Amino acid sequence: MKKVDKKQWFVTGLTVLEKEGFARITIDNLCGLLQITKGAFYHHFKNIDGYVDALMRYWLEVNTFEFIREVDKLNTPKEQQQKLADMAAYASIRNESVIRAWGYSNQIVRDYVVQADSIRLEYAAKLNEATGLEAKQAMDLAVIQYSMLIGMQQVCSALSAEQFKELQDMVINKFKEQQDEKYTNKRLD
Repeated sequence: MKKVDKKQWFVTGLTVLEKEGFARITIDNLCGLLQITKGAFYHHFKNIDGYVDALMRYWLEVNTFEFIREVDKLNTPKEQQQKLADMAAYASIRNESVIRAWGYSNQIVRDYVVQADSIRLEYAAKLNEATGLEAKQAMDLAVIQYSMLIGMQQVCSALSAEQFKELQDMVINKFKEQQDEKYTNKRLD
């Protein structure tokens, strides 16, 4: 009998999400793709909800915590922000979109999406604050950055990573100009 480790289950699940959508996350489909019996599935997972929970935990680890660990290796906030922007631009847009859509009908998935959003926003705000922005400005910019990422994943999924980064830089630079202008005007008052 073929042996399949848990990571193979998760990589297969993310591939199914990307290529076929969340409706194809079924025990039968996963077992067929991995060419194993349903008994092998139940060896690792209690039921499909147990699999979905483990899959979403894996997705959160790979697409949030691994990003953060990679970015934290860099020395300056500017380098960290650039690395995070690059990683986000080159990440699987389709998986994120499908998982968000799935979250509307699956509470397990929704809970992980909410958790990922919270962690990502807090981390982006922390990086923004490290560049010298005040806490509120840092969070405001994080919300703009993250909303732009999610929005572009939903609406403009055909954009190249380079096009996305160009648009992101344009928005961020405009925001920073406005914040600098506000700060200068306050000091003059």
